[in-house]
Amino acid sequence: MKGNTPPRVTMKDVANRAGVTIGTVSHVLNKTAGVSPKTDEKVRRAIKELEYVPNSVARNMRLKRNHQVGLLIPNLTNNFYFRIVSSFVDQADQDGYTVLILGYEYSLEREKRALKTLYENNVGTIVIANGAGDEKYLQKYLNRGINIILADRHTDLKDISYVEFENTRVIDDAVRMLKEKNYKSIGFLSEPLTISNIADRFEGYKKALVNHGYGFREDYVYISERLCMDNTQNGYLFMKELLDQKKKEELPEAFLISSDLQAIGTQRAIIEHGYTVPGDFGIVGCDNLELSGYVQPGLTTINQDGKLLGEELWKMAKMRTEGKDVRNIALEQQLIIRGSC
Repeated sequence: MKGNTPPRVTMKDVANRAGVTIGTVSHVLNKTAGVSPKTDEKVRRAIKELEYVPNSVARNMRLKRNHQVGLLIPNLTNNFYFRIVSSFVDQADQDGYTVLILGYEYSLEREKRALKTLYENNVGTIVIANGAGDEKYLQKYLNRGINIILADRHTDLKDISYVEFENTRVIDDAVRMLKEKNYKSIGFLSEPLTISNIADRFEGYKKALVNHGYGFREDYVYISERLCMDNTQNGYLFMKELLDQKKKEELPEAFLISSDLQAIGTQRAIIEHGYTVPGDFGIVGCDNLELSGYVQPGLTTINQDGKLLGEELWKMAKMRTEGKDVRNIALEQQLIIRGSC
């Protein structure tokens, strides 16, 4: 896939839209002759509607865009995303590029504002990590020649590149491991399935249950908007409320959880209720944060290599900036077995 370069809006297009001559458009732009206020307004309205950029300005913008790359991150304090940012920025710096980093806290509106800010600052290639779910609004930036790359998710939108993690196989590995440890039922705890990586894990979970002789139960699936913020407290509060409402026998014996931070909070709530991990409940997280090896018991988790993801994202961003072909990538993940199951 190459960088998208749609037909450029010309001065003739502006003239046709405004119903004036090309010379009149030139006079409005360069202020070289008197033009009536009404005509001036028509021309400027056409320029705005068509998003016309004069040649000299476009040249300067392209020169600036060539060595600026944007990176949108959902949570700047999360260790997983920190590894991505650190790796990405190190590689970009070595190649002489500047990276502008903005956070959006899992909010679609903040993501849109951040993307608009990067565009207005002449950033020509933008990487969006994870994302808030709605990709349709990205099309207008593709139409303007902006390169869009997604991290840790995929899309069917034409002209968007992505680097994701392969989710199905590693979820099957986790379910197989839980069966070998004699867990009789497995639940799924996650934020809503609006992002492709979370949806893929859920599909992998359902397939793995069938592959390993478990029956799928809708009441063992726990989806909550609260978990979108991906923090320990929300995982803790969610599980605390669940344990307050249900008896142990009404819950699955093990949980696959969509992030390590949520899993650590979940584990604490279980232990505070007088249950044991892994005796009464097994826990599997996802991320392999450094913290996960230090909690007690250590968290079994799916290792997502943020450093490698950052490196691959930079290679792709650089190639897209240079107008080169790229292939979408799916990185392998590994199950890290510790003491929580």
